[in-house]
Amino acid sequence: MILKLESGKVRIIDYEKFFNDVKNWILECNSQAIKLGFGNDDFWNWVVNSLGELSTKYNSHPLVMKQTNMLLDWLEDTWEEVKNG
Repeated sequence: MILKLESGKVRIIDYEKFFNDVKNWILECNSQAIKLGFGNDDFWNWVVNSLGELSTKYNSHPLVMKQTNMLLDWLEDTWEEVKNG
């Protein structure tokens, strides 16, 4: 997909590659939650850093930013359920 910006620059994203990376991130996230503990600061540091790396890999493409924000929101909501459950 090509997205033309107002500045005249063009942003390109390989959807298949990106969503495979998202799938792999989710699998690794599950592993990290088990390894580090879902409520552990080390886990949350891994989450934030790895999502930042994913965003950077795709040059902060708008779709990537929305997806990484959604993943973080989902984890935060899940943590709230666990804490209050």
